[in-house]
Amino acid sequence: MLIILTVFLVIATVIMVFLRKNMEVLLLLGLCFSLMMQIVGVMIFIAKKGGISTSVMQLFYFTDGIVNVIRYFYITLGQLGFLVTLGRFLFPFFLIALAINYSMIRFIRQNTWIIKAAAILPVTTIILYYPTVYHGIVKPNENYQLYFAQASMMWIVIYLITAVVLLLKEYFSITMKLCKAQFRKIIFSLFSLTGLYLLYFRQDPGQIYRFYSSPFAWNKGVGYLQGSPTILSYTALILVSTVCCILGFYSLFSFTGDNFAESRDEAAIRRKFDTAKIGASMFVHSMKNQILSNKVIYKRISAVFEEEPTDGEKLKEYIGALETSNTNMLRRVEELYRFVKTNEIYMVPVYLEEIISSAVEKFKEKHGEAEVEIEYREKIQVLADKTHFCEALSNIISNGYEAMIEANTHKTKKMLIKCYNERLYSVIEIRDFGTGMSQSVRKRVFEPFFSSKNSNHNWGMGLYYVREIVKGHLGMINIESTEGEGSSFFVMLPRY
Repeated sequence: MLIILTVFLVIATVIMVFLRKNMEVLLLLGLCFSLMMQIVGVMIFIAKKGGISTSVMQLFYFTDGIVNVIRYFYITLGQLGFLVTLGRFLFPFFLIALAINYSMIRFIRQNTWIIKAAAILPVTTIILYYPTVYHGIVKPNENYQLYFAQASMMWIVIYLITAVVLLLKEYFSITMKLCKAQFRKIIFSLFSLTGLYLLYFRQDPGQIYRFYSSPFAWNKGVGYLQGSPTILSYTALILVSTVCCILGFYSLFSFTGDNFAESRDEAAIRRKFDTAKIGASMFVHSMKNQILSNKVIYKRISAVFEEEPTDGEKLKEYIGALETSNTNMLRRVEELYRFVKTNEIYMVPVYLEEIISSAVEKFKEKHGEAEVEIEYREKIQVLADKTHFCEALSNIISNGYEAMIEANTHKTKKMLIKCYNERLYSVIEIRDFGTGMSQSVRKRVFEPFFSSKNSNHNWGMGLYYVREIVKGHLGMINIESTEGEGSSFFVMLPRY
């Protein structure tokens, strides 16, 4: 049963590899593979050496037929011991490598040699435990078997404790609810797998290599010669193992499901926009022609009314305002068309204070009466296209303020903008106290041409544009929203 569950763990991790091809998932795959090798080795070892009751055997393997298949499976003690060696010594390495990969401690992130240094002890131990090498060292002096076991047990425990401390420190340092919820699934999975590993990690490969030697029983491995365990204790062992394995699998599956849903939603949104892209381009082109026609019309009106003696100065003032408005509209439409056509973003180092102030200034051109509270926890520089990024942020702020107008909270509360660093990202948090969004609306809010407002005046392209700009900056955008309380948009750019 345990072998089947660990195989499912590996399958879930392989699925994650296809969804997210990064170092984190590869390390997780190595962790699950090493755990599977350890458990498979231990289960074969127990079946072959016997020494426990039939009822206990049935707990481990269900039927006598399965026990006999495993018992008579051809494998030497050297091969079996080395299988356990690989699983036992690679698991703590992959665990601490994952903890290092997740850690945001400055010293760890600035010194990439740490993970290479962490590999020295596992690699050295695996070499020493290679059957030929191990027998060559231990055979002349059996005391070396004890020294090897104690030394390997010591560094394994140190690695496990260090990894757990790093993971817990990272978890409690996260302040964003969304990031904390995602990391909770990861840490829960890792701790469940570690709990399963701890149940069997005392099985030293030397006990398998030298099964018939006198110091076989010194290290409380798995099996007999370790006292007289009861059927209840074995039942508890199986139960705890199964629970740990199922919890680990569930957390991995949940995390994999989140990534699959994210990829699926991304593909769906992309298909919808591809369908609408031609229509959008034609719309922009026709709007451009209409504005050019308006320019011809106002020039004719200007020519006619300049000949009239009545209120010519006022008329010129209105005509000048119309010309300015049309010129600005034409420029904005050309910018939008150029972006849709080329999708080019030019990123340079810029401080968030500059971007936020420009975005708020642009927002106040439309809502001059609005009040915005801005909090900078530190001076942050990012790589960004200032023009596009300011436009995107201004759009989010406008949407939030309009939601506050709808909820009638704009007179008593302010829009909040916070800028801070969170793990690998520089975060811009934009908080409104408007009507909030239901879960169904929140899922569709980034779709092109979707709007929960009056469709005659809102085309539903604003937040899609925001999302494309953020993704063009190699960033992410997420929403937390509660109906009746408001929404928070988290724009996350890679730390520069």
